[in-house]
Amino acid sequence: MLVIKGKSLWSKVFDPDTRFVEEGEYSTQVVVPEAEAAQVCEQLEALIDEEFNKIVKDKPALKATLSKRPVTEPDIDQDGNATGNVVFKSKLKAKIRSKTGATYNQKVNVVDAKRNPMTGDQLIGNGSVVKIAVEPVTYYMASSKQVGVSLRLKAMQVIDLIEHGVPSTDSLFEEEDGFVAKAIAKDTPTTDFDDVDTEGKASDEGDF
Repeated sequence: MLVIKGKSLWSKVFDPDTRFVEEGEYSTQVVVPEAEAAQVCEQLEALIDEEFNKIVKDKPALKATLSKRPVTEPDIDQDGNATGNVVFKSKLKAKIRSKTGATYNQKVNVVDAKRNPMTGDQLIGNGSVVKIAVEPVTYYMASSKQVGVSLRLKAMQVIDLIEHGVPSTDSLFEEEDGFVAKAIAKDTPTTDFDDVDTEGKASDEGDF
């Protein structure tokens, strides 16, 4: 399992998207500065190299045409210029079918900075600082003769939330003496994340 920290893009981690995948699919993209992404990229590239060598050993004739798919994509701004960041894409099917024909449901475990569970009442907007836990899975595409690695999205920790379509209350209100919402007790499976003691925004309303 790998943990990647960056800014989220197009996060669909509470309700699976069924527009293109009938069984539903969770997904997110994470934007990371290129220098900070180097170590994870090296680990993923090593997995691709291993799979590449395995395929060539089994089918030597493919060596001349086989290629390796990049593990990230460059982040491009609105003017079409590279930002110096890279994008990791991760997905998880909401339903999978076993070899015996049984169907299993999957979901992404989403927690806040203090590892309290999030329920989806607050949607994760673009630019939210997150960590994702992903399972790398290598693959070979015969049609394109490419070897690559996909990232299965297993869990997300939201460190600094920017709510989708909701203005930040930090810019609207100041703190006042008065009512403080009571948090609910945590009841979530163990994740791959540690508590975050920085300026991560943990919910006081039990939504996380």
